[in-house]
Amino acid sequence: MNQFWAGGYFATSLQDLLNCMRLSKSTLYQSFGNKEQLFVRCIQHYEHQLDQMLKARLEDASSGIEFVRSLIDSVIDEAEKTNPKGCLLVNTANELAGREETIAQAVTNALDKIRSHLRVAIERARDEGDVAPDTDLDQASDYLVAGISGLRTMVKAGTDRQSLSKVADLLMKTLK
Repeated sequence: MNQFWAGGYFATSLQDLLNCMRLSKSTLYQSFGNKEQLFVRCIQHYEHQLDQMLKARLEDASSGIEFVRSLIDSVIDEAEKTNPKGCLLVNTANELAGREETIAQAVTNALDKIRSHLRVAIERARDEGDVAPDTDLDQASDYLVAGISGLRTMVKAGTDRQSLSKVADLLMKTLK
């Protein structure tokens, strides 16, 4: 997963995978199928890790709106890192742009899980009075997925923290 994450799908060669996994070509094919099948499994693994992290953060959040803001802030925090690697899902969506159907479906499934956590958080925020009562939960969660994905792309492109914070503030303001 980390090899694909660092280099992207197309730039990661079979030899890169064999080296980092310390496998022979025959073992890789017997265990994982081809490169695309291995990549889909990596995305599914990433999705599972992200799902568990988001569940825990949502449970621990003092409010729905605090969960959303902390998630956005964690994306912005990546701007402080040297060579931030971004999000595997967003990187893959940007790299493949719908060229590989199986991979695109795996990314879509993972984004749907993120969207569902955001929907729960927005519904909670609405119930807590932090979001307008007439807020369309599906539309708002789609908006946040798009906004967070955009922020992730901006971080990877090297946008400074101050600019990212202004975008984050606007994302949050739009929810109210």
